[in-house]
Amino acid sequence: MTVIALDLRGVGRSSRPNEPYTLDTLVEDIKDLLEYLEVQEQIHLCGFSNGGFIVQKFALKYPSLVKTIMFFESGPYVPPLTYEQFLKFLETSVKTATPEKLIQIMLPNMFSLSYRKKLKRDKELFELYKNDMGLVAQLKDPPRYQDYINHWMTIKDFDTRELLHEITQPTLILLAFQNEKERDEIKEFEPILRKIPNSTIELLEGIGHGLIIEAPEIVNNLMWNFLKEHLTM
Repeated sequence: MTVIALDLRGVGRSSRPNEPYTLDTLVEDIKDLLEYLEVQEQIHLCGFSNGGFIVQKFALKYPSLVKTIMFFESGPYVPPLTYEQFLKFLETSVKTATPEKLIQIMLPNMFSLSYRKKLKRDKELFELYKNDMGLVAQLKDPPRYQDYINHWMTIKDFDTRELLHEITQPTLILLAFQNEKERDEIKEFEPILRKIPNSTIELLEGIGHGLIIEAPEIVNNLMWNFLKEHLTM
């Protein structure tokens, strides 16, 4: 199996054109990359957070290219209030923050309290993550404030609620929650996600949004067991 890890435009080492992005643009970036790499077989497509929205759109637009999909900490739509709240957060907290300060700002939004305590106790672990924490904030060649805005614009009108039944590929969905409030939020859209006919939804209790860092063993095992089931289909 070959793993392709893509830095989307505006992220990591990819170029950062200062223009409004759309989900269709990001979907086409993936399509173009597959063509450039001459990938002929169907792919197992995985996305986290905003990447989960891209995964859904890609599977709907290019179903013949996709064998399975996996998306974590993503839903079928973005409530307008959530969208506006995050824009305000970017404006008030992210716009003028240094990369080091941004890490401190983002940690409570990404990880559970118990995991943040672990990072505080384990200085070596924190330094390891801090120096390779593109998920939270990049210290090397950090994104500009406008890069955050350009990416956030892509999901302003995202809504697949009426299209999920068209996703026929085997689908693994991971959703994390730390408390009853977050569990209630999941309850609102979990039944909608189950409209994907061949979907498996796993709920991870006591874990923050950044589940792929906070609980890598759990996530990796769920992914690998899912992939093994469908590798030879």
